Amino acid sequence: MAVRTIAVADAEDRRQRIIIISLFAIGIFGLSYLVYDYLQIINRATIPEDITAVDPIVARWREEGLVDSFDPANAKLVVNEEAWDERRREEKVGIVTQLARYCAEKNKASKWTLTVFGKTSSVVLGEIGSSGLRVQ
Repeated sequence: MAVRTIAVADAEDRRQRIIIISLFAIGIFGLSYLVYDYLQIINRATIPEDITAVDPIVARWREEGLVDSFDPANAKLVVNEEAWDERRREEKVGIVTQLARYCAEKNKASKWTLTVFGKTSSVVLGEIGSSGLRVQ
């Protein structure tokens, strides 16, 4: 009887250890995801709501070597292909959509349009318009 009680106590002790280790693992996983999500948010290229603040951001991108020229009147952005390729897809989508919004507001247009061209190849690297959004 005493052996059976010890075996039951050992099994209960093992079960509690597994539960505690599982809870710690879930907690660590949750915190890791929060840190990852935070880093994704702060590293994202965002355009402010105030359209007058867009010009300094485009100027900063020009200094960084990403943007060669930006023509809001014609909704055209010319970028350095190498710097463009270094950006993540989500960031490229953000740049295209937000600059298209900026161009539409600046030109008082109802439709968002923007075409992103490569500087050396003149290939369309991204666009938003009547056919939708496309980013390479």
